[in-house]
Amino acid sequence: MSLRLRLVLTLWLVTLVAGAITIGFAAAGAYETADRMTRNTLTRAGYVLERNYHMEPRAGEPLYAEMTSIKLLGLMAPGTCIRFEQRLITERRLCASWKVFGPVAPEGFRKAVTRIFGETERATGAGSASHDGVYGIEVSFDPVAAATLAWQRVRLALWQTVGMAAGVLLLGTIAIYSRLKPVDGIVRGLDRLSKGDLDTRVTASGAAEFRLIANAVNRLAQQLRTGTEARRALTRRLIEVEDVERRQLARDLHDEFGQMLTATAALAASIRLAAPPGSPGLARDADAIGANIRAMMTCLRGAFARLRPPDLDEVGLIASLRGMLSGWQAQSSARLTLDSTLDEAEMSGAVLLDLYRIVQECVTNAMRHGAPSQVDVTLHPEGDGIALTVEDDGGGRAEDGAPGHGLLGMSERTEAMGGTLRLQDTGRGVRIRVTLPDARRRCAA
Repeated sequence: MSLRLRLVLTLWLVTLVAGAITIGFAAAGAYETADRMTRNTLTRAGYVLERNYHMEPRAGEPLYAEMTSIKLLGLMAPGTCIRFEQRLITERRLCASWKVFGPVAPEGFRKAVTRIFGETERATGAGSASHDGVYGIEVSFDPVAAATLAWQRVRLALWQTVGMAAGVLLLGTIAIYSRLKPVDGIVRGLDRLSKGDLDTRVTASGAAEFRLIANAVNRLAQQLRTGTEARRALTRRLIEVEDVERRQLARDLHDEFGQMLTATAALAASIRLAAPPGSPGLARDADAIGANIRAMMTCLRGAFARLRPPDLDEVGLIASLRGMLSGWQAQSSARLTLDSTLDEAEMSGAVLLDLYRIVQECVTNAMRHGAPSQVDVTLHPEGDGIALTVEDDGGGRAEDGAPGHGLLGMSERTEAMGGTLRLQDTGRGVRIRVTLPDARRRCAA
């Protein structure tokens, strides 16, 4: 769930809670009004009874009680009931109409508010106008009238709350979506940054905090790009130093170790020729030495080929790769194929050498660590980049064990060129795919 949606739902929840509280206060206010009306009615009724006794000249007439009741009804608040008695008046009960409160509240609402707030408290009073003018009075509020008053207050508060809530929710939702709009751009930028797109930038917009976050993301992307470029340059330099050391090692092996093997082979041949007929063991030893030297020279030539690749500027990458694959095919029963549509004229020597080394390491791993019957190498342009795939059916798995020096070397070369290397299981073997996104464009530049 997005941040904006969560904030909108929170706003709706807060609005609902506030509306419920408002309705609760409206109902409570109605019951407080009923209590106040009850007390006020008690005060006015007591005053009327005292005043009526002192000032009414016909206190002893038969109509005195009716006239007192009429006066009390005139001052009673709607919904109140009075029970009173005086020396000349027997106990009577009067109730004022409460139709001014509107239609009767629903029964369910009446039960609910009565259960929550209870019935209004009865107000009682007593007094005397003279030594024989004692009176008693009790004022109560009709429970149905109190519930109806609360119902009218709640309805009014409900409509007011609904109107205000609709406005708040509408304006709040619009404000949240508009104010948090920059968050989408920041999230997309961070997502692209996490996927390795170091050229991504976030547009600074919206509130000051969002602009600060966007600027921080942009600075982070720039720092990552600077660090990545520095690491690639360092890796590129280390690879170049490694290639120079390989060539130097190949020359040293050829000039020194190769000459020693040649001299030792010549010595073994001379011993074989000079061996007397009566010493067949000496001739056999000389032949064994010569065979070992020839095997060592074969291994040395293979090492020469791995340490010092052919001159790619003169021979070309495709021809060099075909020669390497033919050499491996001659040493095994596997079938090695190359499918390429690259235009080598558009590529620099460094890129050609990296591609040769990567293919060389992939094929070497396939042949040494598996038993493939087929190894397919494909090399094609892909936009401004290059896509290299080496697939075998040797039965290996991409995640077997920790990565060796060969895989680490391929990864370093690929990363130094700004590319990606992926290993996949095919069920029959392993597929290695190397993508160099802008290798051809960099070469052209």
